[in-house]
Amino acid sequence: MQIYDLLNNKISLKAFNVFVFVSLFIVIFSGLYYQYNAANHSTSANFHNNNYNKSLEIREKFRLIFDKLEYQFIQAEAENLEKLDLLSELYGNQKENFDLKNAENILNKNVQFGKYEIFMINKDYIIEKASYEKEIGLNLGQFKIVKDLFDDMFSKKIKVDISSPKLDIDSRLKRYLIKLSGDQKYILQIGFSLDYSSEINKQLHYLSSDKSKTSLYLATEFFIQDIDVKSGDFKSKDEHNEYCRKVTKEFLLDINIALKDPKIEQLANIDTRTISLNKALEKIIPLNETLISFVDKQDNIVNFYSATGSLFGKESGTLLFIKTSFPLAPLDKSLKNNLNTFLFITILVLLFLIIFECFKQKQITSKITSITKVIKNNEMINDETSAIKDISVLIDSYNQMLSELNYQIKMNKELSYIDSLTEIKNRKAYDEKIEELVSLYKRYDTTFSIAIFDADDFKEINDTYGHSFGDTVLKNIAKALQSSIRNGDMVYRIGGEEFIVIFPSTTLEESKTVIEKIRKKVDISLNTENKVKVTLSIGLTEISAQDSKDSIFKKIDRFLYVSKGSGKNCVTSG
Repeated sequence: MQIYDLLNNKISLKAFNVFVFVSLFIVIFSGLYYQYNAANHSTSANFHNNNYNKSLEIREKFRLIFDKLEYQFIQAEAENLEKLDLLSELYGNQKENFDLKNAENILNKNVQFGKYEIFMINKDYIIEKASYEKEIGLNLGQFKIVKDLFDDMFSKKIKVDISSPKLDIDSRLKRYLIKLSGDQKYILQIGFSLDYSSEINKQLHYLSSDKSKTSLYLATEFFIQDIDVKSGDFKSKDEHNEYCRKVTKEFLLDINIALKDPKIEQLANIDTRTISLNKALEKIIPLNETLISFVDKQDNIVNFYSATGSLFGKESGTLLFIKTSFPLAPLDKSLKNNLNTFLFITILVLLFLIIFECFKQKQITSKITSITKVIKNNEMINDETSAIKDISVLIDSYNQMLSELNYQIKMNKELSYIDSLTEIKNRKAYDEKIEELVSLYKRYDTTFSIAIFDADDFKEINDTYGHSFGDTVLKNIAKALQSSIRNGDMVYRIGGEEFIVIFPSTTLEESKTVIEKIRKKVDISLNTENKVKVTLSIGLTEISAQDSKDSIFKKIDRFLYVSKGSGKNCVTSG
């Protein structure tokens, strides 16, 4: 549909109505869609900000909890150095007969809070003896930091080393103290620990609900560990280590969804026991600052990771990561409500516009459109009436004008088919008629014959006697042809001195007789004045299945030229 005619600087009523309707709907829809997007953005932002703030609150609560744990731990470990000296003394007295269990009992005597454990590491960095039997056989030399520390201890560069307090995988807060045995065969190590698992689990249960879930992860020198998982849940140390490696990789890949840091991806794909993992993470992850968040589409939750600084001082080997997960179902529900509201209002607006358009269409547009359609088809307006005076006047004026116009068109059309010189039908009339006859032949097998006539040596006649005489010859040829054919036959002047006669429902053989009579009649009747020799060369054929409008003309034209070449004043057919 053409909305605007640049050439005539006009616009159609129907197109204009559609244009206005669509434009109005687009404008209103765009406004509603803008509001819908703004509402979605606001809803999503509020959801994110609320949960972000909740995650910050949870981080601060856990920091307070661990500050309390540190204070309790410091109070309980006042005798650590004395216990290390006591262990060294007990080993010096017993040596080969050294009983670790007995020594452990002695160290834990009268200890009200916490527990001491004993480890003996040989020069191959292997835990050879331990009161905590699961650690026996562990090769600590695989950890470079520990190996360097033990080397300094065996070389007596360091007499005593005290580690920073750390949370282990079983939620026990530990500090390790080491010194070289008197016989320099072992590094004696005591581990003082307080079990805070019940306190931590209580807080985790308190902070988790149907609307959120809180998980704690510890980043140590070697692994990232889920604080909920205990070492006692595994059958062996290897199984436990494999689990820790898996958790470490999954955790790092998880937070890297948001951070997209190639360094974290590298950490996830190496053996973290060969590096100081917690120190590496301190350089990459923003600690005690903004939270790391991303959407887990598979579980339909949003995760917030809050990374604290080192627990229990800068020298601690432990970082705490608090993961708070919130289901996206409430957000999805709110967004769905926004969508439903948007669709409801959009449908209401659309219905209103449709009702308004129907009203306008019925009262005004339909009548003008119907009249326009009739006018476009050049028909009289007979079935349309209107109570509007202007439209009635328009209908009457149009009908009168169309009647006059049709009469003039009819007259002009008839004149356009007549050759002005000979007053027989012209080339235009021939083209239309031959196309019609070919079509009828194709559909109904209605045969016809066709002949082309050309005045021989007509140029010489014009040059010798003048064009006026030549025009007279052409008129006489036309009259001779008209007087020689049947009522149903048709004669045309198609240009210059060429004429065509069509014989409907006539075979080639039947038409040959007529053509020959015409040739002879022209030869006799037109050669009585001025002693001018006027003859006709003729090409004749009958339509065949392969013929078209153009091919049949080419065929008779070819036969005509054969007649010309055969001495003229003859008929060639085929």
